[in-house]
Amino acid sequence: MFAALMLVAAGAPMIGEDVARAQWDMAENRAQCAPLALLSDGGAKGKARAAQFGGGWAVAFDLPGMRSAYGFAGPGVIGMDGAAEAAQRARLTKQWPHSRDLPALPGPAFAGYGLVGAQPYPADNAQGKGLESLAYMRVAGQGCTYNVWSRISRAHLETLLDNLRLQD
Repeated sequence: MFAALMLVAAGAPMIGEDVARAQWDMAENRAQCAPLALLSDGGAKGKARAAQFGGGWAVAFDLPGMRSAYGFAGPGVIGMDGAAEAAQRARLTKQWPHSRDLPALPGPAFAGYGLVGAQPYPADNAQGKGLESLAYMRVAGQGCTYNVWSRISRAHLETLLDNLRLQD
């Protein structure tokens, strides 16, 4: 963690930073949903590209043989995005089988996650290897519910959540 903070302090580019910024510059929701970037992608080394996300912006990472293996998005703003933090936390905790606080982001920041469709991980694949993991993430001061996904594993999704940062 300390080394990652040193990289940011030294001005080293974050992963997906340029693509996120370019997409955010054109997004309808740019006033409510700041761009993100990654300090680390957990060693996945995907190739970043722009992705479509209605009313918002997205960065998808492709791996050899796997399009959109992981990524993050600031989707279009919907009515429930304006609810207070307590209501947002209650909504995500009720909707998703797993939740976690994200202390590296402006707080309160938290996410609810599981398999696409807000499903739990199956008992025979609790790490979600090769399954479609998805998180809905809230960050203080932002008016959107970010999406973060990984088709690699649950641990990879958790790594992404821990390494996302708001861009200036």
